[in-house]
Amino acid sequence: MNLNTSYLGLNLKNPIVVGSSTFTGTVDGIVKCAKAGAGAVVLKSLFEEQILSDIKKEEGYTDIYTSNVDADLYMKTFLRGNEIAIYTNLIREAKKNVDIPIIASINCADKGEWMSFAKELQEAGADALELNIAVSPFDKDVASKDIEDEVVNIFKEVKKTVSIPVSVKLGDHFTNIGNLAFRLSMAGAAGLVLFNRFYNPTIDIEHMKVVPGSALSVEEENGSTLRWISLLAAQGIPCCLSASTGVHSAEDVVRQILAGASSVQVCSVLYKKGIDFITEMVKGMEKWMQMHNFNSINEFKGKCSASADVKVFERLQYLRRNNDLN
Repeated sequence: MNLNTSYLGLNLKNPIVVGSSTFTGTVDGIVKCAKAGAGAVVLKSLFEEQILSDIKKEEGYTDIYTSNVDADLYMKTFLRGNEIAIYTNLIREAKKNVDIPIIASINCADKGEWMSFAKELQEAGADALELNIAVSPFDKDVASKDIEDEVVNIFKEVKKTVSIPVSVKLGDHFTNIGNLAFRLSMAGAAGLVLFNRFYNPTIDIEHMKVVPGSALSVEEENGSTLRWISLLAAQGIPCCLSASTGVHSAEDVVRQILAGASSVQVCSVLYKKGIDFITEMVKGMEKWMQMHNFNSINEFKGKCSASADVKVFERLQYLRRNNDLN
């Protein structure tokens, strides 16, 4: 079977991309991902705060987060050495050791001097850049449009500094994801990753305090991604779509491609089953394609997008659910 696909203008041997994680934070981990059959990797994200901290140190300033005890502890724990140099070296060494695309990643929340660093990622050899724009839409005093404008403006400013493809990883807490997605695409985004998975706290009722919830996704979480991949593909969005969150099997990969995705990002399932599970996912895709007489990804990509019946992915779900419960 021919599993080749195009994502962000890059040629991938298959649509399975290892998402930003500890698996992609070292050269050894990246090599293991490639050997297991990954089509590409997204490097472990470098945070805006890390870049700013490096910039301040170079300018002779003290740590910019010393006013906050928790933030200071985080910075001292994770910022050992020059993070910019470490990250660009990771890109260079990864490019020497594997023959799959290397996508750099920055987690950011605002515009600022950190943006100039994007060019260094390109110069180090990154094939593309993924922006995880974490502008939290939770402040009651900030209008929805202002948040979306900020996301688009951050992207535009970064895109000015590089010529490599830039994708945006979005959360699903927006008033109109479709409108924001098209705005980013028209601004030059080569791809969109749907969706970012936010930190999920829970409450310890015995000690009555907030504690971390599960850091890993489950397969049932892929519904929102599947819906929006399908809706955006049906509306002809002029950029690549990558499905993230809740992709735990070869069947999940196939579903997202049928909906219109160019690639999928896997992470949580690898923590549960190991990096070698990528091989099983690739074999599962090949087996499904053979059973259904498909020779290539393009033959079934988007076959089940909302273009056939947009109502299936919109309001009609409520009518069907009510009938099923009666």
